[in-house]
Amino acid sequence: MALPWLAAPWLWLCWLGSGGCLRCGDERLVYSITFAKDAKAARCTQVSYNRTKPILLQHPCSQYHFWGKQKISVYLGKDVFISMTTFESSLSPLSIPEELEAKEAVVSAIAFVHTDRVSMVINGRVYLYFKSPDRWVPSAGVSSSVSELSNVHCCYTGEDSQCKMVSWTLFAYDTGHSVSDSHIFLSKDGGYTFTRVQISTGEQGVLLGVYNFISFGLTGLLINRTEEDETGKAAGAYFRYFGTENNHMSSYSSAIFHLLSKGPAKLWSIHSLGLRGFIILWTTDILLISSNNGLIMDEVTVMPTKKFQNTTFPDSGFSLVTVSRSEIAVLTQDRQIFYGSLSLVTTVVYIATDKSIDLNTTVMLFEERGWLTLLSPVISNFSQLYDFKKCKFNLQLAIWRSQQSCDVEILEGDFQNKIYYIDMHENLTLNATFVPKPGKRSIPLVTVSNPHVLAFSAKILEIGFTYDGNTKYLLHIDLQQQYFSGFAERDFCDGLLDGEISTVTVDIPDKGIGCVDVAPLTALVAVSCPPTKHIRIFKNITACDKGLIQEAVLKNNFSYTISYEIYDPQFLARPNIQQDNLQIKYDFKNLGCPLLVYYKNPWVPILELWENGAFQKHVSAEFVMFEINGMHNYDYLLTASDVNCFSQPQNWTALLKEQESPDPHTAWTRRNYMSCKNRNGPELKWPSVKYQVLGGGKNKIIFPPYNGLYVFKAIIVDTFYSYCDLSITFSIYVYGAFPRSYLNFQATLISLLILILLLILTGYFLPHLSLKKIHPKVKVF
Repeated sequence: MALPWLAAPWLWLCWLGSGGCLRCGDERLVYSITFAKDAKAARCTQVSYNRTKPILLQHPCSQYHFWGKQKISVYLGKDVFISMTTFESSLSPLSIPEELEAKEAVVSAIAFVHTDRVSMVINGRVYLYFKSPDRWVPSAGVSSSVSELSNVHCCYTGEDSQCKMVSWTLFAYDTGHSVSDSHIFLSKDGGYTFTRVQISTGEQGVLLGVYNFISFGLTGLLINRTEEDETGKAAGAYFRYFGTENNHMSSYSSAIFHLLSKGPAKLWSIHSLGLRGFIILWTTDILLISSNNGLIMDEVTVMPTKKFQNTTFPDSGFSLVTVSRSEIAVLTQDRQIFYGSLSLVTTVVYIATDKSIDLNTTVMLFEERGWLTLLSPVISNFSQLYDFKKCKFNLQLAIWRSQQSCDVEILEGDFQNKIYYIDMHENLTLNATFVPKPGKRSIPLVTVSNPHVLAFSAKILEIGFTYDGNTKYLLHIDLQQQYFSGFAERDFCDGLLDGEISTVTVDIPDKGIGCVDVAPLTALVAVSCPPTKHIRIFKNITACDKGLIQEAVLKNNFSYTISYEIYDPQFLARPNIQQDNLQIKYDFKNLGCPLLVYYKNPWVPILELWENGAFQKHVSAEFVMFEINGMHNYDYLLTASDVNCFSQPQNWTALLKEQESPDPHTAWTRRNYMSCKNRNGPELKWPSVKYQVLGGGKNKIIFPPYNGLYVFKAIIVDTFYSYCDLSITFSIYVYGAFPRSYLNFQATLISLLILILLLILTGYFLPHLSLKKIHPKVKVF
């Protein structure tokens, strides 16, 4: 339990040369009255940070209200503290059990992987730490010493598996070595296990960082080269991007920029800013920012004012840099504070100076928009715990007093911090409302973090007036997948098979630093499979409807037998296999009553597309089917010649034989489907082969004279229909065939012919035999 206590004046922020000071808007000493639960564990080694100046790390999602009350933060200094309440209670310094680290425990990097746990590098080894309960887990797979960790977070509302897995993707690596000698490890389970990443590159330079540019679909290596290379490329730092083979930027480099101007120094990076493409790099000597995933790094400039007339930061260097979703604050070595908004052109303004700030203990953080908190730990007078001094400073008031204007009254949209999905051939519409101040012509700017995946068009409409008489405008944004937009060349597009994500942001770059309350609007757009999209089978008539099978019977552990002659457990349709009959238990819960099919009618299922629990349309895409128990006593109506194939069509047998372990669930999918209408495919050598693709044409399934159950799985294989792996398993009951005859056909035919011959002979001789039996005394004329 924590109680705030209004302390004596602790921190005063003074205007440079003004002779006056601004007092903290909220100054407190935070401490606890109960501290048994935070008592320091026995036989532990206290953790410390390997830098002289402290820094505070906040979970990037802690400023989003929907993430709940827990807001994990880490204070890194001479002592390390982890708080779940943004330091609103007393804490004991972090310690690690002696059996893990006995002599000393020096932490060099921390990454958040969940709302209540962090991954740490201590003495070159990677650990997972769980705040509740207090538990340490060594990570597996990191075979060499590392010093850094890197990951990003997806903080948007919505249930998206791709978004949830973003923060679980974690890089561990060591810096200061050449790229070819550096060891990079990747974890996809939140730091439990790592695997070595092999990156083939001929880059000459020193590795400084590894970053997951997830909203750009790439991984970036930050490399620093001290000399000009053989191709004449200048010395300096740059990003080298890597991605999938289909990614257009798999071997692309950013522009050169200078990072270490005064020799080696600790490099800090801030990357998780709503996945908008922002990355901030800073040392004690330089502060750089990029809004396009590092493609172009720019220095942060200072807007001159009456109190601070320079356009650059003081030569003393930087002590701290902290950010929120859209704000940035800078503390210099000579204790001057600057503040600004993160934008395409990030500019800060001088706020105040306070010579009493202890740079060895004080850190900065944003707890809410427009308020900057200065925090430092102090030893408690009543326990072995540490209390925390907090000074919350009203930036909006400081901006107003520095006469910084705001040219915008309103910028709002209901898409803020939400996730949207765009499937193939689909569009998404977003609307934002903005109201500029009278006489101002500020116009919103729409940007996307990954233009190779997401395309957009925008227009502005005048929609009325506010109560004050100011003109209100509507920004209408239409988004679609870049590949189908027609706006770019095919070589420019990415994410065709598996999709990718991109953010879309609406901001007003020239709105002015005074617009503290006017934050950018950002949404995450997943150009991929919507999570609720699926297909269903249309059942017009079932066997239960006609009384051929009773529903109650199917529900009561119903089972049926498949003859050994008509199934192949390897799905290769092999005849005459020496095997037993197959007993199948019917899964009524997932299959329901089987669809009814007459054996003489060529048949194809009707598939329906559903999303958000509602029917969308009938599926017109190409699909394939197989019987899940290996039955093969059915065929296809058309041949390759019938459907005018230009190349040899794919078939189940060939695709299954290509697999080490034949699996029809994965053998033929939208990822390996090749249409026989492709003239660049394999030569058409067997035009009479049966065409096994259904949908989009007249091909159908034909059955032999057989009565019984089939359980089919239909798989959409059309590459350009949807990002979803659409499939459906369903059952049919084929009826109408006469019972099978067990008589020999030849013997039956011979017997029938003999019977006919006997009838003919009988018809011929019977009249003659009748005349001979007439009485002999009777004379016949």
